[in-house]
Amino acid sequence: MPIHFPNVSIPRPKYLGGETWELQNLSEVTVLFGKNGSGKSVLLRSWRDKSEANVHYVTPERTGEMDLQSQYMREELTPSSRRSASSRNYMPEYRRRIIGRIQSYFLTRGDYREMGSAPASPKEIESFINSLATDFLVELVASGNPPYNILRVEGETKISNVDQLSSGEAQLVTIALDMLTIAAIWEIQDQSQRVLLIDEPDAHIHPDLQVRLSDFIFRIMERFNLQVAIATHSTSLLASLGQFGGPRTSAIYVSRKQNQYQAQRFSDIHKVLSACLGGHVLMGPLFGAPILLVEGDDDYRIWSQIPRHHVTNFAVIPSNGEEIKRYQKALESIFASLRDTNEQPCGYALLDGDKSLPTPNPQNPQNHVRFLQLSCREAENLYLSDEVLASMDKDWTSASDLILTKASDFGEKADFLAQAKSWDRKHGDIKRVINEVAQIVDMKPINWTVRVGQVLGRSQPQGQVAEFLGPAVIDALWPANT
Repeated sequence: MPIHFPNVSIPRPKYLGGETWELQNLSEVTVLFGKNGSGKSVLLRSWRDKSEANVHYVTPERTGEMDLQSQYMREELTPSSRRSASSRNYMPEYRRRIIGRIQSYFLTRGDYREMGSAPASPKEIESFINSLATDFLVELVASGNPPYNILRVEGETKISNVDQLSSGEAQLVTIALDMLTIAAIWEIQDQSQRVLLIDEPDAHIHPDLQVRLSDFIFRIMERFNLQVAIATHSTSLLASLGQFGGPRTSAIYVSRKQNQYQAQRFSDIHKVLSACLGGHVLMGPLFGAPILLVEGDDDYRIWSQIPRHHVTNFAVIPSNGEEIKRYQKALESIFASLRDTNEQPCGYALLDGDKSLPTPNPQNPQNHVRFLQLSCREAENLYLSDEVLASMDKDWTSASDLILTKASDFGEKADFLAQAKSWDRKHGDIKRVINEVAQIVDMKPINWTVRVGQVLGRSQPQGQVAEFLGPAVIDALWPANT
């Protein structure tokens, strides 16, 4: 991804010392970390003021109703108007302005539902939101008042006003809409430089959702060609941004007494430390919730949803491929100094079924963090289990019939999709077509990882999905007394 501004010079107000802030070595995602009063918010707003058209500031204090006020529709299309509304930390009409910007987006694009009709389709935006706010199904409606529908997945109740959402839920939905609608408008307008400045997105959001927010930020950054700067106090958010971004993430530690900064990139060492010390993760074992290491971002998206249903509980750490073994070893060493060896494990490292399962040895006895293994090939296979298909009102016969019918729409993947009837749902390699399968099978804009996570979270797994997971995984993660 391009870095639109590797270095930036920003006017600094007199009460903070005057002159300019000089930020250098910026990355795709730069985290501004510092105490209250260090000037993080002022810095971001000053940066925004340098270039209103291609720099957008997301204010920290986000309040107001979620109804449509038509006067905001035109205002949100104008950079100077967006700038005036967010000139302070507190924006009393924040949510109304974001709802108005949904209509600004439709006005800019036109109400074309399909992906290929014009850039940044409503379906794509809905899919991004629904992958972040997994407890809800959000739909954008160009002719609606308000121009959205929100359905709470649990109980399928419709949300008609903001009072039916917790502060954290309202925060999550509106901040996602804020980021996505401005990114979509920039894409439609073919804006070449796109910088998103996000001020304290962690306010009112639990640490586990901060991790999911980090994943979301990187996904929309990649999709919409964004450079992002984030101000925060949250060690969980800092750690998870480093975890997902690695060297694409850098940090600046802001002080009132300093105006020149070199952003420091996350290294492999920082990633391991962030995995172990990411704010809430090590607290899990103290309250009886084990740590769960998983191999990739998609695995994280699945497993991080499950504790939110309150059937079982664990704290999830994402890793990349073989990194999981390094993280497991680091955690094993940490807990060896904190716990007795005769205690039950306080963590697990979950491997795909096509990997070799490490055995305990003197260098890594697995007393505290043990390896587990899926019985199916990998997480994608869970999507084809009977129970997940049933959540979409399908069985394998109807799902595979649909895949065959639509296979020819998917170019070089058509031949493989056309063989769906012969797939081994448990052990077959379907990773390369999982997004196409989900697009065909699911009538709603819900990411396949969300579907799997919802099924696994609602009750202790039974039937075929339990078979795909395997008894060792279920015994460890859904113990009988939970």
